[in-house]
Amino acid sequence: METVLQVILTGILSFVSSDLDDIIVLTLLFTQRRKYRTGHIIAGQLLGIGSLVLISLLINYGLGLVATSILKWIGILPIILGVKYWYDYYYQSKSDNENMPETVVAQHSMIGNILGICLLTISNGADNIGIYVPLFTQYSNWELGVIIAVYGAMTLVWCYFGYRLASLPALQVRIERYRRWLIPLIFVLLGIYVLFKNGAFN
Repeated sequence: METVLQVILTGILSFVSSDLDDIIVLTLLFTQRRKYRTGHIIAGQLLGIGSLVLISLLINYGLGLVATSILKWIGILPIILGVKYWYDYYYQSKSDNENMPETVVAQHSMIGNILGICLLTISNGADNIGIYVPLFTQYSNWELGVIIAVYGAMTLVWCYFGYRLASLPALQVRIERYRRWLIPLIFVLLGIYVLFKNGAFN
């Protein structure tokens, strides 16, 4: 039986190895402060990672067939989100909403924002599931509890890193300058990448 410290280190390493690309997504989300509140992004990311953990546990218990078949096609979500971003930016430019205060522009549905970010996290989570499933089979219930707690803590750390990166003045200026096409393009490309990575067309 491993010590608690060994289990914690395993949790940290498995999280980092499966979630490096989430830093990019979180950074992009945190630059969109006219659309998303910081709390919504954090809550959505926590819910998304929690859902990936749950799916992995279901697969371990032989209940994940439906979940894995759906995940093959969930890469469509970032594509839809990218198209929606492009439409929103275009509509805002036509309706001259860009000069409105952030507190007014950001009045979106809290539940909708959180669920959207959660689904975006899940759509990019094939690597997570690929690592979580074999890892979870090696541990007892209390060790799994420790690893899941580590994942929750590391998700908060990841959100902090993404927030700090998004706060860099040089990055903010460049994203603000090109955001009308850069943000939608990145999410569309992410969706296509996820579809191929999950074997949706095989």
